[in-house]
Amino acid sequence: MSATTENDAPAKIIVRDLKKSFGANEVLKGINVEIAEGEVVCVIGPSGSGKSTFLRCLNKLEDITAGSVTVDGYDLTDPTVDLNAVRQHIGMVFQHFNLFPHMSALQNIMLAPVELKKLDKAGARAQGMDLLKRVDLAEKADARPASLSGGQKQRVAIARALAMSPGIMLFDEATSALDPEMVGEVLQVIRDLAAEGMTMVVVTHEMGFAREVADRVIFMDGGVICEQGTPEEIFSNAQQPRLQEFLAKVL
Repeated sequence: MSATTENDAPAKIIVRDLKKSFGANEVLKGINVEIAEGEVVCVIGPSGSGKSTFLRCLNKLEDITAGSVTVDGYDLTDPTVDLNAVRQHIGMVFQHFNLFPHMSALQNIMLAPVELKKLDKAGARAQGMDLLKRVDLAEKADARPASLSGGQKQRVAIARALAMSPGIMLFDEATSALDPEMVGEVLQVIRDLAAEGMTMVVVTHEMGFAREVADRVIFMDGGVICEQGTPEEIFSNAQQPRLQEFLAKVL
């Protein structure tokens, strides 16, 4: 039986009592949350609050100390689950672009579909060009990453993640390494994905973007979810003093 969320959409991600420690340092102290199919969730909070660790646990890039993360019905803590198969349906975009420097933009995008999905090169090339058009970079197909701006690299990284046709996209502060004038072009691609109904979890410092795009905003501090709600509830009617204090500094 598949779980449903409060708005009756099927739950795409279910997190139960998630804990993560690095040695004696407990970074996540019991996270409980469900994310619906098609929902855009923005995660905000101060540095060191556990946001990125939480995100990395959603595709088990970090080992999970306790609790469970279930994606599309698969419990990632179950040793019998094929993690690589589940991860093929989860796209992730990092703060730093992690593009292969010796490959062109198009080759970076083609690599995973050819290697993992066994797509033929002609099909992968056609799909790659479509994705480059989608992120407005078709003219950069043959360019190496070193010749691209930060914003262009990040848009290639998004196209590369989309090449696996994921059902979920995770963004880990995808704009924080960019010059301010390049932030907008990356956020526009994420906006477009939201409009298309992609399930997304976005760790971000861009409060205006979170207010505009999120269905739900989660505020984390000290390894726990302190408050969550609609953008209106979080930004205009914050309940917790810690959230009020945080917003006073960043807005």
